[in-house]
Amino acid sequence: MAKQERQERTRPKWFSIDGPYIWLAYLPLFFIPWFFSTPTTPQIVAGVVGLAVFLGLYFAAIETTGARFIGYATAILTLSFALAFTHGNWTVITIYAAALIAQLRPTRRAIIFLGAFAVATLIAGLALQQHPFYWGFGVFFMLMVGASNISRAALEDKNRALAHAQDEVKQMAATAERERIGRDLHDLLGRTLTLIAIKADLAVKLSPRDPARAETEMREVAAAARDALAEVRAAVAGMTGATLGREIASAQTALAAAGISCIVEGDAEEIEQGAGAVLAMALREAITNVIRHSGARTCRIVLTRGANGLELTVSDDGDGEAVREGGGIGGVRSRLAAAGGGLSVTGDSDGTQLVARIPLAASA
Repeated sequence: MAKQERQERTRPKWFSIDGPYIWLAYLPLFFIPWFFSTPTTPQIVAGVVGLAVFLGLYFAAIETTGARFIGYATAILTLSFALAFTHGNWTVITIYAAALIAQLRPTRRAIIFLGAFAVATLIAGLALQQHPFYWGFGVFFMLMVGASNISRAALEDKNRALAHAQDEVKQMAATAERERIGRDLHDLLGRTLTLIAIKADLAVKLSPRDPARAETEMREVAAAARDALAEVRAAVAGMTGATLGREIASAQTALAAAGISCIVEGDAEEIEQGAGAVLAMALREAITNVIRHSGARTCRIVLTRGANGLELTVSDDGDGEAVREGGGIGGVRSRLAAAGGGLSVTGDSDGTQLVARIPLAASA
């Protein structure tokens, strides 16, 4: 259906500067020969009736598409041949027929019909034994006006296609932005809320026997909540500004709160900001999974730089079989893929290993 609609003629706007009413200004040219050769009464009657029929066909054609439109345009062309016997300027009507048929879609179809209309007019002029000067200009203007309308119709199609493409780009951009915000919120809140939950549980356990430490834990909960609020605001604004060094520090804090020792190898400060931001998101998701699911006692974070790019490895000694790839891992995978990198996650009874890779070109 959509393809058929694209192939159909576009109806002109009635009140536009090039609307159907405007082109009727050329219709009085039909009467020019009558000023040089007085027509008979039957010719006048036939001419007026013929023009009335033309107007009916013309306005009917404007409101239709497809086969009916072709039929109306062909009827106008045939009517022009009949009007030749009134000794009026009958080729004016053929030009209207050509202008209409040139609006067909696709363009090849319009060209074929325009050529057929021009040939038919040429044959009619020869059959009427009129001087070529009389109908030759009619054929010439048929081709000129028809070609102009075909070109304009093609331009309108391109403009509509461009507008449609722009709408699709806007929709895709909006969808991508929603997905980005969703991924950012998942990454940000997952780790932070896990940390808050752990510290809150710890404060509850400490409150009967060590109120001072419980108070300290609750203050850290409040600080984590404020940090999370700031990060959420930044994520919604698209300015998370995540750095790998800061994320490693946050990971160490969260792991310590969960009673998991953390070993870091490699220097995050040597990694470019662009690549570091992508790896920071991968690290955040990995640490969230370690705290939530692994039951590990030790977590190792390793940063390596090779000839082919950067590599972040997060491994633990917990239950790797408990890890299931979900939306968070999927979001990280899509981020890395967009940067030309990749992600692999393996798990067994000895633990889980997440490896995020990103090419050096992504650093730029």
